Amino acid sequence: MTTLLVAIDNSNHSRKVVSLATEQARALKAQVLVLCCIDPAYATCGEPLDITAGEDPADFGAALDEQNTAELVIRHALAQLLGAGIAARGRVVAGESAETIVAQAAALDAQMIIMGRRHLSPLNRLLKGSVSAAVIERAHCPVLVDVRAQ
Repeated sequence: MTTLLVAIDNSNHSRKVVSLATEQARALKAQVLVLCCIDPAYATCGEPLDITAGEDPADFGAALDEQNTAELVIRHALAQLLGAGIAARGRVVAGESAETIVAQAAALDAQMIIMGRRHLSPLNRLLKGSVSAAVIERAHCPVLVDVRAQ
């Protein structure tokens, strides 16, 4: 079966990226892995955290740290995908974003990576670098970047 990797974060743009992933998953009859990367300094476990159910995020209370926020973001995305009838699961992985996205896509033999793009100022782009550009440069499969304004 075709697998799509959807990389999201805690931005408002993530809902649009998940909508785009829903369209692609339907068209390709694909399953989806939703991935959220967190800074290793904030990870409470050394292994990826797999999430298989989309649940009502209101049931989880306030997300106080990066890992809880990442889990909440994944659960929102899974609820959206599963509600649309798409086979999906989620994973929170500690690591540098671009490197982790590419490595997870390779490990899953994903046929496509779908992600958003932050509209960084020239200074922030210089200081932080572009995750989407780094993924495009390193990925073994096509990368679909949703560039709609946040």
